[in-house]
Amino acid sequence: MKKKVLEVKGVKTSFFTHLGEVQAVRGIDFELNEGEILGIVGESGSGKSVTSLSIMNLVDHPGEIKEGQILFHEEDGNIVDFTSLSSRKMNEYRGNDVAMIFQDPMTSLNPVYSIQNQMIEVIQRHTDLNKQEAIERAKSLLEQVGIPDPEGQITDYPHQFSGGMRQRALIATAISCNPRLLIADEPTTALDVTIQAQILELLKKLQKEINMSIILITHDLGVIAEVSTHVIVMYGGMIMEKGTVHEIFYEPKHPYTIGLHQSIPQSAKKQKERLVPIEGSPPDLLDPPTGCPFSPRCPHAMEVCLEKAAPLFEVSDSQKVSCWLLHEDAPKPKEIFKGAK
Repeated sequence: MKKKVLEVKGVKTSFFTHLGEVQAVRGIDFELNEGEILGIVGESGSGKSVTSLSIMNLVDHPGEIKEGQILFHEEDGNIVDFTSLSSRKMNEYRGNDVAMIFQDPMTSLNPVYSIQNQMIEVIQRHTDLNKQEAIERAKSLLEQVGIPDPEGQITDYPHQFSGGMRQRALIATAISCNPRLLIADEPTTALDVTIQAQILELLKKLQKEINMSIILITHDLGVIAEVSTHVIVMYGGMIMEKGTVHEIFYEPKHPYTIGLHQSIPQSAKKQKERLVPIEGSPPDLLDPPTGCPFSPRCPHAMEVCLEKAAPLFEVSDSQKVSCWLLHEDAPKPKEIFKGAK
């Protein structure tokens, strides 16, 4: 039986602006086991990145984790609730047990410090290595992630690295202390297709080498299909559907998940077929819908959908769907109950 690494229970995160409360994450639950790669997918504004910041306890003012628990399972079996830790105590976990790769490698790296200085700062903070040992460790990590000539390039500055190399340097820094959990927030953003593939292959390789769990956040279903073992589909700050990669791609049940599939090209063979967009706009999280957040855009919405959000109905041991169409008394649209394909 696999060990649990992370449990997220009923987490709600809001931002209190001058316009009102933006309910970015509205009560989400999921767990992650050792060695798994969990993909979190959804369009912009669905709450993916705020979920990752909540896990890292990096939600700054005017944001606040209002409710819920984020339980991290340590190697020795001890369970820590990240939401209850002080900033100083949380710093002992960040970069050590839990690491994060942020969206933009150019803005994530400090332009006035060399790659070497930025890497050894993290290594020395969480290990007993002296400066020279930390430099050797940093060179070894750069070589591990595929940076050519790490001996010569470690003293370079971020602007001297290409986009793909900056992303590799960030990954090297993130794995420097062999974290149990790595969160990768849009790790292939702004990279060309060839470099994207290399970064994804690198993440899979590193996951196997150090047996870490990964949360991969993206809006790209192709990226999710490439590397993930399990998938969560988010919309309007809530989880619409979760399951294995096979279930989400070949047996989707939520109308939003099906809409995502239908709005992207399926194969070169079908290139002449028209894509089916999801009509309408994402919900305003200053004033989110009372019921299912997708109901204003859903072609199968019923009266109950407008009044109350659906619970997560269990389709299988691994697949759960927040949709009233899964209720035993609901109509059964064939495109949902036979999958999207």
